[in-house]
Amino acid sequence: MNSVGSTVLVQSIKAGVVYDSGSGEIPHQHRVLTLVGGREPEEREKAEHALRAVRNRRNPPARNFSVLHVAPDSLETHKKYRVNVDKKTLVVDE
Repeated sequence: MNSVGSTVLVQSIKAGVVYDSGSGEIPHQHRVLTLVGGREPEEREKAEHALRAVRNRRNPPARNFSVLHVAPDSLETHKKYRVNVDKKTLVVDE
């Protein structure tokens, strides 16, 4: 059944970054959108999926990666970020 003009409501949008735990370099930004009525994945599940996305690349970087969960609005388009590995915070890469 199709509904013309219907709107799907968003329950939540979550974001995270996969980063090199030594340098703070971010090779992957990850977002998870859950629609109303959908199952909200746990942070562990989101992290596993984000790490798998990096490992499944054609030539995945051979590094130790970690995941930092961040507010989705903290990642602005056209800005490059890195993670301050000591403070576990997102910073703009100048």
